Amino acid sequence: MSKNLEQIDFEILWEGKPNGLWERFLNLIHMNFTKYQITKDELIVSVGFFSRKSNTYELYTLKDPDMTENLIQRWLGVGTIIATVDSHGSNERMGNKVYLRNVNNVAKVRKLLRDAIEEDVSERKITYFDKV
Repeated sequence: MSKNLEQIDFEILWEGKPNGLWERFLNLIHMNFTKYQITKDELIVSVGFFSRKSNTYELYTLKDPDMTENLIQRWLGVGTIIATVDSHGSNERMGNKVYLRNVNNVAKVRKLLRDAIEEDVSERKITYFDKV
């Protein structure tokens, strides 16, 4: 039997939009169509107006979420989160970087993402081995 859509668990831990100078202008005219979501097992980056594209990353495939803040971003209270995609058997995205640009409360969101990644990895009982 298939589940009804109402029964599927899409627990969203965090949701946001870019909020840099340009994005603030786009928000004013309701034209900012980029959206970031962190669920309990995925990171979703959706972009586009006429043609919407959603890139979904399983959390267990992400490593080392870092953050950067340039001078203007610090002035605006935003920053960029950068995570590396680890393959876990698939070389398609291996080594790619995922960027969440101009995120409000960047340090808190980075910590939330890091904790969600660790939770997903431990839930799936995945072990990492360093290559020497």
